[in-house]
Amino acid sequence: MSADGIWRGIAIAMCIALPAGFYVAGDLADAFPGVLTIDGGDEGATARPRAVGEDYERVAPSPLIQASATGVDAAAAQDLQARLDAHAADPVVAGNLAFSVVDAETGEVLAQRDAQTARTPASTLKLLTATAVMRTHHADDTLATTTVLDGDTLTLVGGGDMRLTEESLGRLADLAAARVHDSGGAPVALRLDDTLFDGGINPAWGSNGPDGGWVAPTAALAVDEGWLDADEYGRKSPDPAMDAANLFSRLLTERGVTVTGSVERAPAPEGGQRDEIRSAPLSDLVEHTLLTSDNTTAEVLGRLVAIARGEEATPEGAARAVQAEITDLAAEKGIVADGLDLKDVCGLTVDDRVPPALLARVVAELDAAGTSADQRELLSSVPIAGLTGTLEARFTDPEDALGRGLVRGKTGYLGGTSTLVGIAALPDGRPVAFSIVVHSFEPSSGVEAKAAVDAIATEIVSGP
Repeated sequence: MSADGIWRGIAIAMCIALPAGFYVAGDLADAFPGVLTIDGGDEGATARPRAVGEDYERVAPSPLIQASATGVDAAAAQDLQARLDAHAADPVVAGNLAFSVVDAETGEVLAQRDAQTARTPASTLKLLTATAVMRTHHADDTLATTTVLDGDTLTLVGGGDMRLTEESLGRLADLAAARVHDSGGAPVALRLDDTLFDGGINPAWGSNGPDGGWVAPTAALAVDEGWLDADEYGRKSPDPAMDAANLFSRLLTERGVTVTGSVERAPAPEGGQRDEIRSAPLSDLVEHTLLTSDNTTAEVLGRLVAIARGEEATPEGAARAVQAEITDLAAEKGIVADGLDLKDVCGLTVDDRVPPALLARVVAELDAAGTSADQRELLSSVPIAGLTGTLEARFTDPEDALGRGLVRGKTGYLGGTSTLVGIAALPDGRPVAFSIVVHSFEPSSGVEAKAAVDAIATEIVSGP
């Protein structure tokens, strides 16, 4: 690894520690202005590796940003309100601005504008889905992909892992082939049980669904999330589970197993001899979802919430389950959830509605001292401005340079709406949660709208 890469990694790691520490590291990595520098030229973005399950000790995270000892005084709050309000006059904003900034320690509202009006959250909705799945599951939970050998029938059973690879499916083929050979090596009929999830496509997506390359049909199993090429928004398989089963049939054949006929769908038998492989930990799937804004994995997470809450594992059931889980959280914490109305769980439909005030308060609760380690860890997965994930190439305007490394947020962009939800620190180090929505702009102004959101977020970490 180059020296630039080493310091860049240090900067990212220290963003989870004290503000002073990560400012120094961020300065060294040229994430924001300062006297220190190691800039050796532009460095191209690299693809994030596929998640791989592993056993390791998890350390309970502390709050991402340590609070100052005193609260925010009225004058400082009024100044913040005025500076944020001023951005409503930006040409692309044209008054269509909503935001909420709250003290992450107390939940006190420091600045707000149109914060209770429920608006399209776009992909910031993934933060609510991630919160819901971490309330209903454990960070170390994994998803099983199983084979069941019963007589001359071998059934491949999906457990929700859509991030299988040919290599991982090959490991399951090794186990299944050994099982067949140990049982006499007779030819087998291969069956597919993908009944865990139902209804792969959400009608609410409209043109933002698989045909547009935005998401693959949600399936009980898939190889490489059903991608048919290397383009993130390229072609998606219309039947990811069957594609995975057909690949599994070929892998079995390569291992000396005779597979008769074509793969057919059928429920797995109750008995039989079983083998399985496990996915990466759920926390890794959540991290991938938030860092890269992965719609497909977000939909899988929503189905898991649905199953945990006793809902049908359908698009509609997932949306109901996540909404119910967030409503429960709001009731527990005294948060107003009026207006929350979800039609999907990844944020691809313009019909989703979430008030900015609700999003900001949920983020504040995630960073609170009494929050479970699994839920608090979510904020460690959210992109860092100018450094990681969907914020790596953002905050590029020189006036927004201070926000690089100091703002952490989940991005969203859809149908004339640009959003950012996350956590930052006021100049005195006090942590604040925020939700920003710029809406009702023309699609041709998307770049300008995102820049406006970045400028507003930078205003939070700037002084008077």
